[in-house]
Amino acid sequence: MLELKYYNKKRIMKKEILIVLISTIVITGVVFLSDVTTDGSADLSGSQLREMEELIECFDENNLVIYGSEWCPACTSFVESLGGYDLVEPIYVECSDLGSDEEQERCLEEAKTNYVPEIQIDGEVYHGDIDPESLAEEVGC
Repeated sequence: MLELKYYNKKRIMKKEILIVLISTIVITGVVFLSDVTTDGSADLSGSQLREMEELIECFDENNLVIYGSEWCPACTSFVESLGGYDLVEPIYVECSDLGSDEEQERCLEEAKTNYVPEIQIDGEVYHGDIDPESLAEEVGC
């Protein structure tokens, strides 16, 4: 009888440990997924979003174009530093087969290198640092 009680306690403890483990995994997943945006834009506050929108508008007014591919880690990192794909849409051309036929044709006609991200300012390939601050300084934004 004593052996049966010990066996049942052990089974209950295993179940409790399993429940705690599963709960921890689920909570961790929910927290991780809550940080991921699904609309292609970075998670910016209101003032940061307005600043990025103004910067992108200035880039657009100064004929800055980014040729890139979503599968390219450097492209994705750079686009996210500018607020995400939705925000850079006016100045971004998707050169992979994920882009529209128009975008792919534009890449073939306008891109001057076979490397992405390619950044052009007034049709000239930019060879400086690829970060928002350097580009803003280059185009006078």
